[in-house]
Order: sequence, then C-alpha cells, then structure tokens
Amino acid sequence: MRRHFVSFALLCISAFCASAFADAPGKLVPEADANAAGLTRAWFAQTTLVQGREWVSSATFQDGTLFITTDGGKLQAFDGETGASLWSVNAGEGLLLQPAVNSKLVAAICGTNLLVYDRFSGKKLQETRVYGNPSAPPVMSEREIYVPCFSERVLAYPIQPEEQESDRLDMTINTMSDQSTGLGKASDYWAKKFQDYRNKVASASYSIKSLDDRRPYPCSSFGVSMVAPIVGTQTYANDYIGWTTDKGWLVFGKMVRSSADNPFKLYVKFQVRPNFSYVNESRIGNKALIPRDDVEASPFFMPEDLSVQNMALSPENRQGGMFIVGSESGHVYALNDATGELRWTYLTQTGVSSRISAFGKSAYVPTESGDLYSVDVTTGVENWSAKNVVQTIAASNNRLYVVDNIGRIVSINRTNGERDKILNVGQVEYKVFNRDNDRIYVVSKNGVVQCFHEINAAQPIKHRESCQDIFGKIMSESAKNAPQVEQKRPVAVVEEEEKTETVDPDDDPFADENDAAGSNAGADEDDDPFGDETDDAAGSNAGADEDDDPFGADASDDEDPFGGDF
Repeated sequence: MRRHFVSFALLCISAFCASAFADAPGKLVPEADANAAGLTRAWFAQTTLVQGREWVSSATFQDGTLFITTDGGKLQAFDGETGASLWSVNAGEGLLLQPAVNSKLVAAICGTNLLVYDRFSGKKLQETRVYGNPSAPPVMSEREIYVPCFSERVLAYPIQPEEQESDRLDMTINTMSDQSTGLGKASDYWAKKFQDYRNKVASASYSIKSLDDRRPYPCSSFGVSMVAPIVGTQTYANDYIGWTTDKGWLVFGKMVRSSADNPFKLYVKFQVRPNFSYVNESRIGNKALIPRDDVEASPFFMPEDLSVQNMALSPENRQGGMFIVGSESGHVYALNDATGELRWTYLTQTGVSSRISAFGKSAYVPTESGDLYSVDVTTGVENWSAKNVVQTIAASNNRLYVVDNIGRIVSINRTNGERDKILNVGQVEYKVFNRDNDRIYVVSKNGVVQCFHEINAAQPIKHRESCQDIFGKIMSESAKNAPQVEQKRPVAVVEEEEKTETVDPDDDPFADENDAAGSNAGADEDDDPFGDETDDAAGSNAGADEDDDPFGADASDDEDPFGGDF
C-alpha cells in the first residue's frame, strides 16, 4: 500500500513539474546553441505588457517591421533589423487582430473598430466602426484597406482621396516649375523651392479619406473568409485581392478605380469540385455524398508569374503574379491573379491546410501528414520531399528554415531537401513567417522577442520588393500616363536673355527700376517674385517665408502645399 502511495506521489510531482515546464516563460536561446545551428542572435527585446496578466496574441513580420499584439489591446512595432521599439499604442478594448501595412500606414481591427496609424510614428490618423463584424485580419494595398466580414463580404475602404494624390501634386509642381523656366537667374531659385515641395510631398503621410459607414465598397466573398486576404498585383488603376472561404472557394476580387458605380467586384471564383454532388449506387436510389474540395489555407502570392505559359510570352505581354494555394484533397493550385488562368496543379499524399511559401523558383508545401514537398513554380513538378515538417518560416539563399513536429527550428538544404542543423528554441509560441528576407523571428507568450540569422549574413537577403518600391512603381506608372502640358516661353523674356549676357544672381528681374539706387533691387532669397506687392512699413515688398506657398496656401510640414490636408 505504501509503495503504491509513493508511486502515486511521484507521478503527481512529475506531472506538476511537466506542467510547470510547459507553462514556463520564454527564455533566451544560448548563443552557443545558436552557433551550433549555424546561426547567431542579432538582437532580443521585451514587448511592453503587464507580466502575468497580459500575453502576446499575435506576431507578424511585414515589410521590415515586426508587429506584436497583446490580449490587452496593445500594438507594438519593432525594427526588424535592429530590434529597436519604434512605437507602442493601446488600440482599445476587444480582440486586437494582427495589423496590415503599406508604405506609410498601419491598419488594425480592435473589436469592430478599424484603426489607422502612421507607420513610422504610431500616431492615430483615423478610427471608424466596421460596417459588419470582421471575420479575419485586414490587408492593405497602397490605396485601400480590405476587411473580410461574417456577412460573406469583403469591404474595401479607400484611404487616398483622388484630389490629394501625390502624383497630382507632383504634376502641379512640374507645371509651375515649367512656367518659371523663363525667369533668368530667378528660375534657379524657384527650381530649388519646387524641389523642396517635392520632398515634402514624398515624405508626407497619406491623405486619409473619412472612414465612415457609408464609404466602404462591398464585394461578395462566397462564404466567410477566416484568414487574412492577400494583396496581389497592384497598379495605379487596379488592385487584385485573393482570399479563401469556409465554403471551399478561392476568390479574386478586383478593385477598378475608374468604375462609375461600385469599383470593387468579384473577378474570379475557383473551386475544383461543386459544393456537393450525388452518385447513384443502386436502382433504389441510394446515394453517397462526395465531399467538396475545401480550400482553407491562406494563399501565397508571388509578384511575378514565373509559369511556363507566362514566361513564353514577350516581356511586354507578360502580366500578373501567381497565387499558390492547397486544398483538403491534397491538390495544390497555381493561378494567375490578373487573368484567373490555372497554371498548374500538383497532388500531395494528404491534405494541405497550412500556408504554402515560395522563394526563388521553388514552392514549399507542408501537408497534414508532416511531409514537406518542394515544387518547381514554373511547371508544378516535384523537386524533393522531407519528413516531419509543420510549417516554413524563412529562407536564405541555400537553406530553408522550418518548424518540425516537436517545435524545433530545422534548416533544410534547398537543393536536395536534406536536413542540416537543428535549433531548440524552447517554449516559444510564435515562430513568425517571414516572406521578405532571411531573418528568423521567435516570440514567446510573455513577450520575449528574438531575431536570428546565419552567422555570415550581416546584411539581410531580400526575397521581394518593399512596399516603398511598389508605391514608387505605382506612382511612376501614373506619371507616365499623365497628360503633358506644353509651356511656351514669353518672347519678351527670350529677347531680354539674348541682350543680357551676364545677370547678377541677386538681381530681381521683376523689381521696380525707379528705386532709390536707380537700378534693379536685389531679390532676397526668401522673396516671392509672384507675391503681393503691398508695401510693408519700410516701403518694400515683404519677404516670403521659406515655408510659405507662393501660390497662396500656407504649407506647413503636415499640410499639402496646395491646400489639401495630409
């Protein structure tokens, strides 16, 4: 009897110790362990939260920034390369979902409220109640925020008014600059002034349209999207958005900004089988239900369609990127987001319910059985397979970093699929998926954040364009399509330049010749040659302040120099 009691006591103590170890807070990985795995810890940090009462609820890496949310409603941003805390805000009460970013903004949903922050300062720019109950985190292109809802719709919130877009301001600046080219030496002064305006426009925050309940554009989603949608190809005129639903559909929505009515419409819906079908097994009508092929995982987007079909076209005719997604039947599908065309399919042995990733010319498919498949993205042909893999988290040029079935980080040779080294990170709840570069981020429930990279990789290896690069392409595309205004120089100015060989840089070509000195008065560096000629107390033109708009609008650092508020 005593022996049984002692055995029972030992079992209880063992169970208690095991439970305590399982719930132990995250700790730093020893540098020696990281080095043994071919890695080094670049930095570590502590999330701002109330220890013991507040826990990390999500961790996501987007465009060079690591975003952490807590169940207490806090949102904190860390620089992905240095670990510096950029800002921290309290979003409010309610469930805080992981945020979305673009080149200048951060959008987050807390409860049923949509909040917009300045990406670099954390300043709240806008808050509105979502027209419905959000079912998944939002995503954001450079010009819209997309929010999936339980009402089987995805809502698009415009974030940049047409009359205040940066390219239009730039067009105005270019026009005014052209008009000042015939002013002799004064044109140099105004060229500098206009360049200052260009810099202000480029660095200013986005213009935020009022996000009230009347603004969002709805698109039918054919079911409820339970995972965040994915932004596909972005152009100045269109956005392509992809999402999966609980009814087994992969849906593409297209934002057509030139549309006169609702610009956000269903573009493509894809399902390999109908919702259900019946097959007669006998004459008396017994029927067997064939399950639909559900697509549950979030799709992965490649900015360029590298399929054989697309690459066979001439460069000027290639279009769109490629969405890759898996289904419960084990099929993997690759579709062009701009055309909706199926590029290739691949069949695994078991279902695919986790996100597929792609780096270079290989897609990596984790399955429910723990098998990982490497597939060529151009043809859909299998390269190799590996065992006991749960998810992929990052990749360098030569190695793929995955999480195995007991939570360790494992490096795999990207060429042949052979396992290389293993890093045990302990009780860490979040191994962050990083599609942008080769950095590895792990975040524990109690807020300990660690970043690792390969020992000799001091500079990050980038796999995709940044949001700022995408924004630059969109705006340059708009500038190419902008109408060109031809400016003719006044004849009088041309004749004056022909007669005058040298002009003093301080001379004002528009000054009164009957001044006290009997010659043109020198133009002060801050004087506006187009300004009001009203005399001041000294009887001369008042100098225009360096930040004043010469065309009438008071341009401060936070304002549009042509009258619009940023």
